[in-house]
Amino acid sequence: MVQDELGIDEETGGPSVAPIIAAAIAAGIAAYLIRRSRQAEEARRQPASIAAAAWSRVQDPTARLRAADATREWIAERMVPELKPVLLDLLKGVKDLVDQGFKKAEKAIRDL
Repeated sequence: MVQDELGIDEETGGPSVAPIIAAAIAAGIAAYLIRRSRQAEEARRQPASIAAAAWSRVQDPTARLRAADATREWIAERMVPELKPVLLDLLKGVKDLVDQGFKKAEKAIRDL
């Protein structure tokens, strides 16, 4: 009984060959699948495939519209709040310079 449970072949007196062959086949299939998945990952990461994917994205007719929309959203969300105080100070400076220019022009006209 114990010999049957261990997989010992009664005719030859040694271990049964079928479980060994089945385990070897299973290991071979697993190794093949792992190697194939790694080769597919490497093929996707090659510079030529990356360039081809980028070129196909550029050829998309809506790519420009999506890029413009993303740029507009980024500027509206990030840049405008940060630049708003700078633009207001710049506008105030321009206003002061224009006022000084008009005062000089008025003075020049009065002195005529």
